[in-house]
Amino acid sequence: MVVLNFYGTIPKICISKKLGLYISNLPNEDENDWLTYLANELKYSYKFDKLYKEKIGVNSPCGIKRLYKNLFSDSPLPSSWGKSQFVKIAKKMICISMEYNYDDMPLGGWDTNCFDGRLCEEDYTEKIIDFIYFLSFRENGNHDLSTPFWIYSSNHDKIDRNKIFAGTNDKEKYIAALQKWGEIFDRFLVDRESYLMFDYLVNSIHKDNEYNEYHFVKDFSLCQLFLEKEYESELDYKLPYFIEEDYSDEEKQNLSKLLRQLRNKIAHGSFSEFENKIEEYICIFMDGRFMFDYSELSRKNWGVQSICCLMDDVVGKLIIMLFEDTATLKKIKMMKNPQNT
Repeated sequence: MVVLNFYGTIPKICISKKLGLYISNLPNEDENDWLTYLANELKYSYKFDKLYKEKIGVNSPCGIKRLYKNLFSDSPLPSSWGKSQFVKIAKKMICISMEYNYDDMPLGGWDTNCFDGRLCEEDYTEKIIDFIYFLSFRENGNHDLSTPFWIYSSNHDKIDRNKIFAGTNDKEKYIAALQKWGEIFDRFLVDRESYLMFDYLVNSIHKDNEYNEYHFVKDFSLCQLFLEKEYESELDYKLPYFIEEDYSDEEKQNLSKLLRQLRNKIAHGSFSEFENKIEEYICIFMDGRFMFDYSELSRKNWGVQSICCLMDDVVGKLIIMLFEDTATLKKIKMMKNPQNT
């Protein structure tokens, strides 16, 4: 069960036909009573929040009070918090789920369909929401603030007691954003190959929030997937199309070449040379443009984080182009080095 950060009373709404992706209010059935379960989670979170703030001496309002005031602006705050108040909030919670027939997907049945919920695999709707949130930062160069995120997932043993109180009752813009992404996915998902590629991309993004050398290598490999026709050196003149506009054309070309060299130093186990190259990157592209705080990260790790953020943006733009303008992406992949023409 995955719950989103917007509230309201809604009918069951289809987000993606090809994925069987729907949003609705929480189920309240004998065999599927998530409404009562989430009401209890809100109660436990309220008690935890209250005890924690008393322990550290903070006198700020509990998160659930802000949420209640947001959702029920015409009602006074309860003088005491009992089961009815938590149920009242839970009734407005909106969850996302997948419901499909195997015959509607070219992925086989229970033994092979990657979207089915299993005990030792992540909830796929959580992955999709994280994927959409990642892409929304790269679409048109700005993060779409109407893109939802999840506030609760039953896939996790540990619950973020603050995150579960996040949310708004301005549901229309969030539903519209989800439907827009559903339309994009449905246009892309046309055969088994596209479903498998979608699964690969979703999994490559999910939970990779550690900005380290491995993250950078993964991002560079995704760029190779989209752009490399025969040789990895082709990225020297293809990556610049996807690097942010803050750099000049010459800087983009030099940066692309340096990124490839950084990747190769890691791939070949030349870690001392990688340190030299990351310092080169810092001197050229960060010094004078960036305020370092060495109490937070070392100089090297500031550089690694910077190239990870840069490559995340490139990967996001590539995925969006794959979904929305495949012809142009193929054209860039097939292009020859303009310096050789």
